Amino acid sequence: MSRAFLLLPALLIGAHSFHILKKDKSKNHQEITYTAILRATKNICMKADAKFQEPKTLDPKALAKACRKEAFGSNFELGIKMITYHNVMTDLQHASDEEFHFDSERFKDGKQLITSGLKNIEDSIMKNKFDDARERLGQIMHTLQDFYSHSNWIELGYTKPCTALINPDDKLPNLADKATKTCEESSGKTSNGAKLLKSIIEKKILTSGYFGGSKPSGKCSHGGTLDFTTGFGKGADGINKDYDGSSHGKDHNKASEVAIAATVELLDKIWKSVNQADRFFSLVGLQKDTPSGEMKTYIPFIDFKSRYKDANQVNINI
Repeated sequence: MSRAFLLLPALLIGAHSFHILKKDKSKNHQEITYTAILRATKNICMKADAKFQEPKTLDPKALAKACRKEAFGSNFELGIKMITYHNVMTDLQHASDEEFHFDSERFKDGKQLITSGLKNIEDSIMKNKFDDARERLGQIMHTLQDFYSHSNWIELGYTKPCTALINPDDKLPNLADKATKTCEESSGKTSNGAKLLKSIIEKKILTSGYFGGSKPSGKCSHGGTLDFTTGFGKGADGINKDYDGSSHGKDHNKASEVAIAATVELLDKIWKSVNQADRFFSLVGLQKDTPSGEMKTYIPFIDFKSRYKDANQVNINI
């Protein structure tokens, strides 16, 4: 039986990533993506229109009106849903591909996915292939967001995004090598999460958890229901911050807020690269042409009316 098959039920309840389904006191990939797209679009409308007035509530319909594109509010909602769909599908289509989630210290490979994806997105936008661009955007958003949950970036005390992840020429900071021990070995069946070595924190060495069946001695585990790298019955012993109740869940809100900020930076970089606000608006669906593409798999999406009311809020615990 393949690992991807085993992971499918767990992924639907969010065992290997920022959650897909809603969790109390936690933000999932949908919330992170929704919030970031609205904040980035607001910033671009503000720069493109000197008379822009920020709406009291930051939601798709209100923002479309404030951007003088009120007629395209429904398309904007659909554009966000399509990007979110491709974000979530990354967990299902690439469940066992470590680089898509920054697992097992695959930092260079994960960065390559993001930077090459950015180039693909920019090329698609310039060719007016916005559906293709939205699909790739959702995919790299997922990988970028997982960095903040799966690595120890937050535990190292960083409160801003790692900009090297989206800039090809920037070097990733202080990566652990294969021989570097990063976590204490757990002796109990349960814990409050894996304990990073003091030397890792003091030297600000970047690591991430291993997920699946095995890991090198002295490395950190991801943790969670189906992560057997922790040993049988010790699924809590990892460093992921996927939701409030996960291994390092005490840092979940910090991780999700930095993930939102990083996603806004990603979108801002795309806007600057294509050098035209209207092309960015077409990317997110804020245009007359209705975004297309079939959502083939049922996943709970954004209920704009009842769940996501205001993306201006710094902490959205819905």
